[in-house]
Amino acid sequence: MKPKTMLFLVIILGILIGVSFLIQTIKTPSVSKSARLGGELIENFPANDIAAVTLQTEEGTVQLAKVEEEWVVKSRYNYPVDFKKLIDFVKKWKEAKIGRTFKASEASMERMQLISPDKEGASQEVKGSLVRFEKADASVISEIITGKVRENDTGASGGQYVRIDDTETVYLTDKNFKYMTKDSKGWIDKELLDIKAEDIQKVVFTSWEGKKVYTIQREKKEDDAKLINVPEGRKVKKSEVTSAIGALSSLRIEDIENPEEKQTDKSKVDKLTYYLFDGTVYRLYPEKKFKNNEDVHCLRVEVAYQKPPEEEKPTEASDAMPVTDDKAETDKKDEKTPEELAYDAENNNKKLSPWTFILAKWKFENLITNIEEFLEEKKEEEVKPPVAPTPVVPSIPELPKSE
Repeated sequence: MKPKTMLFLVIILGILIGVSFLIQTIKTPSVSKSARLGGELIENFPANDIAAVTLQTEEGTVQLAKVEEEWVVKSRYNYPVDFKKLIDFVKKWKEAKIGRTFKASEASMERMQLISPDKEGASQEVKGSLVRFEKADASVISEIITGKVRENDTGASGGQYVRIDDTETVYLTDKNFKYMTKDSKGWIDKELLDIKAEDIQKVVFTSWEGKKVYTIQREKKEDDAKLINVPEGRKVKKSEVTSAIGALSSLRIEDIENPEEKQTDKSKVDKLTYYLFDGTVYRLYPEKKFKNNEDVHCLRVEVAYQKPPEEEKPTEASDAMPVTDDKAETDKKDEKTPEELAYDAENNNKKLSPWTFILAKWKFENLITNIEEFLEEKKEEEVKPPVAPTPVVPSIPELPKSE
């Protein structure tokens, strides 16, 4: 090969290497090189490429990950994550700006609580919280240690000190991550059910022995729900009936149980069945357990579909012109078919039935299991004192008249 040709190839190779390095530099997120006031804390932060998030703190380690296109809390039995919370968290880091930057000694980083939580021998007082973002191939996008919150003269937050990728450079950001959730159960999706009261046609409570304790029912959505077969001489508290029919509206959980724990057979647990007008059926199994010296209020859920009977159409034709209701027509078009409802019920059952949910006590108590809670207290009949008999005064016989 001629020297000129060799030189030409070397030059071309150098250009290609330079271009490749430039492209890689542009695409790779990094600490802001300019480190200017108001600049991005992490340049080219690829939020859409994030496939895992780790939060390591003094309270433990939280692991969030994208598994089969769904975000889950890996450190909480792979339960679905609160996606809105995750989006807000990532967005906050993406928008974080630099307020100040400086090199810090080991002693300074200890004072600002910027020592890695992994460092052996360091006390908890000097350690910060670690946040790691990773791609699907487990490569690290960025690793951040959050430290002390800087307070201004008024005592309000003036940003927070952070350290990126284990460097000696400290950044004061305009964001405050002091209150980021540090426990796994705080990241789970706590929205369980949100069923409008107007969509519920009937509620039936059955004890574990198979006895039907009470039924709440109505024929049409616009009707008031009523307690069926009210005991003779008793009055119903309408507010409690309304509360029972709306118990599944905005139903949130506190936590979940380990799915590997052995559960009580459902045939040995009381059952609340909610029948919706569209044919969807929710079976709830409330159970109070005593664990770690306290009551734990648990709930299991099943979802099914039963096609409701078709409404009978009037046989006689009316001479009057039908009144059209645009809203009713629109609502009818938006209604799902029985096949779609059955499909939704099957998917929701797969999503909910494997879990045992933990509720707050007051949420648990809204699932009424005692018919007496619907009834006003019995009024004791007023006992009247016995009426004393009227005393009989003996008549005095007349004396004979003197002649």
